Amino acid sequence: MTKEFVAEIERVLTEQRAELLGNLTNTNAAFRALTEEGGEIGDVIDEAADTVDRKMLEALGTKDFNRLQFIDSALSRVHQGKYGLCVACGKPIPEARLRAIPHAVLCVDCKVADERRNR
Repeated sequence: MTKEFVAEIERVLTEQRAELLGNLTNTNAAFRALTEEGGEIGDVIDEAADTVDRKMLEALGTKDFNRLQFIDSALSRVHQGKYGLCVACGKPIPEARLRAIPHAVLCVDCKVADERRNR
């Protein structure tokens, strides 16, 4: 794996991280606005819609937060010089897989085996 490739992926991961932090900030602000509005008297339909909105924002926040953790882990591996190596078997992860999923931690074989175990 070339230094140029790792530098390119580090830039991509850093951009994705910044985007996710922005999303989480926006989601947090939207969630806060919804919860602050909760004290107002509204009809049952409005309350149900607000509940659905809150649940959707919570789910989006959790998904983004988990992805942020994966990205932070990948950036940590970049800085440690361990990026691109499968955490299960130690073999290099193909560049095509890393381009598709820059925060991947498993090579294709180990990912397939992991998915089979989790069925």
